[in-house]
Amino acid sequence: MKSAALSLLLALPLPATCQAPWYAAPREEISFPAPELAADILDTCPKLNLKANEGYADAPAVKEVAQVGGEVLPLPADDLERAGLLEILKTDLDYWNARPDSAKIQVGPDSYDAPRLRRTAQALRELFASELPAAEIQRALKERFRIYRASADDGTGKTVITGYYEAEIKVSRTPDAQHKYAVHLKPADLVKTTPAMGVDFDYGRYDEAGSLVRHYSREGIHAGALAGQGLELVWSAHPSQIMLLQIQGSGILRFPDGDYTRAGFDGANGHPFRSVQKILIDCGEVPAMSFKDFIAYLSAQGPREERLADLNPRYIYFKERPKDSRPYGAIGRALTPGRSVAIDPKYVPLGLFGLLKSRRPVASGPGLAFKDFSRFVSTHDTGSAIRGPGRVDLFWGSGATAETEASSMKAPGELYLFIIK
Repeated sequence: MKSAALSLLLALPLPATCQAPWYAAPREEISFPAPELAADILDTCPKLNLKANEGYADAPAVKEVAQVGGEVLPLPADDLERAGLLEILKTDLDYWNARPDSAKIQVGPDSYDAPRLRRTAQALRELFASELPAAEIQRALKERFRIYRASADDGTGKTVITGYYEAEIKVSRTPDAQHKYAVHLKPADLVKTTPAMGVDFDYGRYDEAGSLVRHYSREGIHAGALAGQGLELVWSAHPSQIMLLQIQGSGILRFPDGDYTRAGFDGANGHPFRSVQKILIDCGEVPAMSFKDFIAYLSAQGPREERLADLNPRYIYFKERPKDSRPYGAIGRALTPGRSVAIDPKYVPLGLFGLLKSRRPVASGPGLAFKDFSRFVSTHDTGSAIRGPGRVDLFWGSGATAETEASSMKAPGELYLFIIK
């Protein structure tokens, strides 16, 4: 499960066109303010009234998921190998086979039970195993399935597509003068809340008076709130690198000798996500840039890096994962690079198969090119800042190319979902 799905990228304006890289000038041309000047900007910036700006993130992008006629469905060209397509359908079917028959989901105004979703996944597996041409696939989808679209409330029918990936950060097995910030395991007193508890946060703890409250904030953890509990998995020199790991929700922890381990999401502190990048853009400290460049900027801020990271109070706890494992999503199964997407489950349920169409960055030498694409995807994950049915975060996988491309992905798109008739 990912924590915020590269939602810092929501700080950037959605381009009217993606004919050329829109997110920043080439890195060597980016001009950053000196740290001492930036500190003065922050000290006087009204956006740092954190109480007034709690949950500093974009409002939900859209308001509805609605059934649409088959005539609006684009020709389902797919830019990836078919093996991944069959894999996500197997994941969907495994997920619904594990759910009781009484399990139900809501798609727009319509309710569906687990047996209906099993039939959907099985029918789709049979359809795509047949290797029919795109036109025949389109016809079968129109005739045999109900089609839903996540529609923007501005009447365009578009969704906002961003990207996330399995991060890699440099760490140490033990703390030293440079490596002072821990990647933390889940505290023993962490409570996963439920609606019946009557609170508006996802994780918390019981305080000395027995009241259920949010767990410690990022600032409190940096001040030592978790010290002495043996929760330190590894150590990093940069709190912004840990925040990167937390936003992606999983990652590779690379040691100085080249060895590594993997970490995956294991709970959060219940505080709202707040976009540090959006705050600094609004305060006039930094221009719009890719998320990769923004993390590099934070990492170069010296003593004020911790202060900047603390602007986002949300904090994620991790568990160690096997070296050969893949990141798991909220669906409880491994994510498929390029095809698993994170959504807001309040509007778009987990375990649904869909068609995604948009425009994506493609790493090309030192820069990026942009091209149209469409592919079949499944809803396998969630994120704390992926809100509304018009927000989709596409999982890119791991490695340098995934980092570069996912960090620069933000474009309007279309998401269609399928339920068997």
